[in-house]
Amino acid sequence: MYEDRRLHPIALIKELIVSVRQSIIPIAVVAFTAFRNLSGKGILSWWMYPLLVLALIILLLAPALIKYFTYHYRMDDKGIRVKYGLFFKKNIFIPYERIQTVQQKQWFFYIPFHVVQILIETAGGGKAEADLSAVPASVAQELKDLRAGKVAELVEEEQLETEEIPVVQDKDEKPFLTFQLEVKELLLMAVTSGGVFGVFLIILALSQQFRDVIPTDFVEEQFDTIVRYGAVVLVIIGLVVLLILWGIAIVTTLFKYFQFKLMKFEDHLVIEKGLLQREHTSIAFERIQSIKLVESPLRQMLKLASVRVVTAGSSGDNEHSGDILILPIVKKAKALEILPQFLEDYEFPVERLERAPKTSLRRFLFINVIWTIPVILLVSILLFPWGLFSLVLVPLFAWKAYVAYRATGFCTTETELVMQGRPFISRQTNFMLKRRVQSVNYAQSIWMKKGNVVHFSVLLKSGQTHLNASVHYIAAQDANQLYYWYQPSK
Repeated sequence: MYEDRRLHPIALIKELIVSVRQSIIPIAVVAFTAFRNLSGKGILSWWMYPLLVLALIILLLAPALIKYFTYHYRMDDKGIRVKYGLFFKKNIFIPYERIQTVQQKQWFFYIPFHVVQILIETAGGGKAEADLSAVPASVAQELKDLRAGKVAELVEEEQLETEEIPVVQDKDEKPFLTFQLEVKELLLMAVTSGGVFGVFLIILALSQQFRDVIPTDFVEEQFDTIVRYGAVVLVIIGLVVLLILWGIAIVTTLFKYFQFKLMKFEDHLVIEKGLLQREHTSIAFERIQSIKLVESPLRQMLKLASVRVVTAGSSGDNEHSGDILILPIVKKAKALEILPQFLEDYEFPVERLERAPKTSLRRFLFINVIWTIPVILLVSILLFPWGLFSLVLVPLFAWKAYVAYRATGFCTTETELVMQGRPFISRQTNFMLKRRVQSVNYAQSIWMKKGNVVHFSVLLKSGQTHLNASVHYIAAQDANQLYYWYQPSK
């Protein structure tokens, strides 16, 4: 009844894309070597270049071919089994009751073949334990049915004593609530994000790699031309480059978050997004450890924020394991209005936040500014007079200290703890349920004891590690109240 299955042939294209992405450095080395040879600066003999190209092709094709032709998977009544490999064979067995998340992704070239990529994660690893890179879309529903049947069986065994009958959900379950981002909100997200700086750094790194290929005379000629026309041309060129980078960031954001949807079901949330690669992520309510409201300085001025959930186990996303974006950008007031509808266990009482005492401001200033003094002295002496520009560090970090002081806040309800701070640049507000907090801790140095202030922190499960949320220089009596709030009631 249960037989081994193969991946869809389109998986071979997907694996080739992965191989190219993972081998980008060898590809760049071969390309630059060929360019240098054409410019007469090469050090290798002509007959070695075909060998380099052949080795590169083997490097790209071999992993994809081996994985595709050796990959088999099987779903039975106990769990899913995966095996693959030629020289090092892997055999993976995942019981249905151990599955934390089933994530679906669909590349644009998958759509005509009605196939999807399925990532299966448990709480035991930092990434997906099983990756079905291209399988029919019906496999996702089959896995859901088998998993639901196994989970229902376990629930039935646990409820035999109470004689409760588990509720069987409809296969065509419709969401209770749906929130969808509009295109104008995505554009605002791209403009106010730091993605433009990431693109700039990538282009800068590539330009350094091509520096030896571009003729020196050409570079010097263009530089002399720019200098001759003066500051106006430099400003225009800077604006054009900035607009181009912004355009790239906007297109990238639109592709990544195209038709972003957040949907609420009976026991989980579902996120759908993407144009070239359609992603489908399911987050069980029981896995959510805390909610994080993030506001960068620019978005804070515009009263915008993004919302993340911190989860136990992997998110299926190597970039943000245990930290999943559920609202990329939204008005802060609107977020605080709709979040209680999606996450009913939370109250989000931001209006009740208590702040650090006024006397703590000098401590924020001291700890942020004191380290700049030796740096300024050293740089000013070694690089005089240009090193005097390092004096700008003082107002910058004084401003950082002030906004960190202003951002510090905390409050509690009977079941929820709220902690707000500014760890680096963005202001973060963490909403944590009491039952999810792993431990609490407060620390006080000799210097802090004089002012009767402490650092208070809590520990939560996040991905395969832990999240440490903290507030600094709050009054000792407030920290004691938070400490006693967490203690079990007698």
